[in-house]
Amino acid sequence: MQMRAERPRRFAFAFFGLRFTLSLRAGCCVDRLRPPSLRVGQALAALVTIALLGLAFVHFTQAPPPTPLRRFSFAPNDYIARTSLISPDGKSILYLSGTGSTASLWLRSLENESARELAGTAGAIDRGFWSPDSLAVGFATRRELKRVSINGGDPITLCELLVRGPYAFIGGTWSPDGERIVFSSGLRLYEIAARGGQPELLFDSSDSPRPVSAYPHFLPTDGGSHGLAYAATVSVTDQVLAVMDLETGERRELGPGSAPFYSADDYLIHGPTDGNEPGLRALPFSLDTLEATGQSFPIDETGRTASVSRDGTLVYTDGAIGGPRQIVVRDRSGDIVQTVGEPIASGVTPAVSPDGRYVAVEAEGDIWVYDLDRDVRTRLTATEGRERIPAWVASGNEVAYSTDGETSVMTRVADASAAPRVLLESDRVPANWGVSAVGRYLAYGAAAGSTEGEGGLSYHERGTDGVFSERVDFLLTPGNENGPEFSPDGRYLAYNSDETGRFEVYVQPFPEGSRKVQVSTNGGHQPRWSTDGAELFYVDISTNMLTAVPVSTEPTFTVGEPQALFASGSLRETTIANYWRCDVFPDGQRFVMLAPVESDDGDASTTIRVVMNWYEEFRDRAQ
Repeated sequence: MQMRAERPRRFAFAFFGLRFTLSLRAGCCVDRLRPPSLRVGQALAALVTIALLGLAFVHFTQAPPPTPLRRFSFAPNDYIARTSLISPDGKSILYLSGTGSTASLWLRSLENESARELAGTAGAIDRGFWSPDSLAVGFATRRELKRVSINGGDPITLCELLVRGPYAFIGGTWSPDGERIVFSSGLRLYEIAARGGQPELLFDSSDSPRPVSAYPHFLPTDGGSHGLAYAATVSVTDQVLAVMDLETGERRELGPGSAPFYSADDYLIHGPTDGNEPGLRALPFSLDTLEATGQSFPIDETGRTASVSRDGTLVYTDGAIGGPRQIVVRDRSGDIVQTVGEPIASGVTPAVSPDGRYVAVEAEGDIWVYDLDRDVRTRLTATEGRERIPAWVASGNEVAYSTDGETSVMTRVADASAAPRVLLESDRVPANWGVSAVGRYLAYGAAAGSTEGEGGLSYHERGTDGVFSERVDFLLTPGNENGPEFSPDGRYLAYNSDETGRFEVYVQPFPEGSRKVQVSTNGGHQPRWSTDGAELFYVDISTNMLTAVPVSTEPTFTVGEPQALFASGSLRETTIANYWRCDVFPDGQRFVMLAPVESDDGDASTTIRVVMNWYEEFRDRAQ
């Protein structure tokens, strides 16, 4: 880019020098008529002028030295800052810090290295996106799409999001002319005026072989091309890169990847096929043809959410979201009383067996069972898909789980001595579930934006023949209910709901579903019952505090005074409050959790990396 910028100036000097030389030669005949002393002075002046022009020509025709490569990094104020995005002018970095209703967007200046919270962005979900002039930021809460000036002022609501729940907003992008915004909601792409209004479906994907679309990114307007790059996928995982010409409507796939971002060096920086996994790559790409021009190459094995400014500064988040995890057991004071197994690269949803001897956990995309007495683990699943959300069947010797993109709930004996079998076939994607203590019911959450576009809780009743009934809808809402948890006597159901705009914990009688009681008062999620039914545990969102509430189910459900047990960053709410981070042992005195593994210096922070003139560092990988 610098070489092209120098061409007009070099041409001007070359043209001026040629004109001067011709003028000098044309005037030679006239110079012979002048006195000798005057002619000598003029000749010396001409020689000096020619020498100066020669030096200028050499200076301006030599290739300027390349912009020096510069790398540095910083740790944001919260170790689970999940995203980072550099402004188009390369002066500021936008990143999301915190979780749930406490999450907000922060700005880090690259000029003075100061950081400040962007006012009015509390409750932001996912990553925001910059306006092309770098003066405003678009972002979403659980219910609305908004924009806000980085120089202050209240946010402006652009529209209500099309769905609620985990797929309410999956990325947005501002058009280069500043007039339009494209965003993903309900796994479809919508377009809206940058000043707000009614969103319009960008294209009808019902006939598309890959109808799911996320993380759109406007390509720079160049020669009349108005391209949009985005991640397309058949399921929430296994993504491919796609590009669409907004003038013709033509769409094509470029190859595997997720969350694309264009670099002025003619590359698309992107993540892996599973957007939940770390790793960054660069794909050679032409703006003129909107096609790949070579093979992608790796940039960083642990990087996430990359972006590039107009001057070629690359910014990305380094480290897995939540980082490597260690399974630990804590007492009611929060002290670690047992460490279980070796650290795992990633993991969520630990579940304690009814007898307290085993812990099932989703680790690195599969379900594993840990024997706490012998400190050994057994692998229950080993498929290409991602198995999720283990839950113990009431008998205590089987673990239920589901696979991404599938609508069935599977189960397998905990020692893996028999093949997996189908526990339940459902016509709705099971977001998560709870199994009653007597094994008679199986309830699960279906987040808004699922196949039916409704949030709520559903359940199936198992007959004496072991076959489950058709689905019964316990709750149907436009929001997001999940994490159902049966009381030990099977008479009550605790769950999360964001009906107030943030997640709280509620309890209702089951199965009649009357007399709903709100248990948490300051934001809550991850409800868990004690074995005797005398306590209900949940995580306070505002403080990341594990909280115990005395409860009674006789004659009706009543709630006592909450007791704060201990706070931990490991209990932070996930983006959709769908995965629990701890479980309670039968004695009610111990809790299993997944704690982040600290580095050698004791820092478990996610790092935001900045690479100026990024291509110089990775030039050898592009060969």
